[in-house]
Amino acid sequence: MRLQKENLVMVQTNSNHNTDKIKIIETGIDVSKVLQQLQKYPEDWGSQKQIENTEQLDPTKYLVTADVLQLIMGGINKKDEYVGDTEVCIKTPAFERHTVILDLLKPRFKNIDKLKRCGFLGLPVGQEVGTHTDFGTYYLNKDRYHISIQGRYLYSVDDEKVIVEPGTFFWFNNKLNHSAVNIGDDVRITFVFDFLKHKSNPHNKLKNG
Repeated sequence: MRLQKENLVMVQTNSNHNTDKIKIIETGIDVSKVLQQLQKYPEDWGSQKQIENTEQLDPTKYLVTADVLQLIMGGINKKDEYVGDTEVCIKTPAFERHTVILDLLKPRFKNIDKLKRCGFLGLPVGQEVGTHTDFGTYYLNKDRYHISIQGRYLYSVDDEKVIVEPGTFFWFNNKLNHSAVNIGDDVRITFVFDFLKHKSNPHNKLKNG
């Protein structure tokens, strides 16, 4: 972790960081009520695994310690399909309980019905989500976003790095290699979500620079 701490000065960024890899759309969002709702329903973490006829896809592919609370999960129509190549999106029971995060999205997107797969990711202190790329036909017409809820993390997309504070809303190009490292003192919780690509999506209103 020492090298990462030394890098903080070099990669510290703000709402002016807008490139074709990462665009910081908004900072300072009040996410306290989102966190309160998460604390109210702790049993929802990992609950998607209990849904009938579901299973984790290749659990050894990405060896991470992140916990997951999915609101809309991907699915397949037949056993030999890859979930990244389908458009199947299934609302979990937790979707009806975690209303505050959805309320934050509504004024920021013109059509909330275009929300696709989404969920909260928890990452313990000092842990990381290894470098990977999201591949499959599902991702080709989707924009990927984060809203940070708790903790501080270093986010990398290709050769760009930003430090993400709670209340930060950003887009990134998930068709490139990306990773995350929890550099804070709390479990990192972020809401990761997809919207259908559209010119009105908020990151499209920002100029690179």
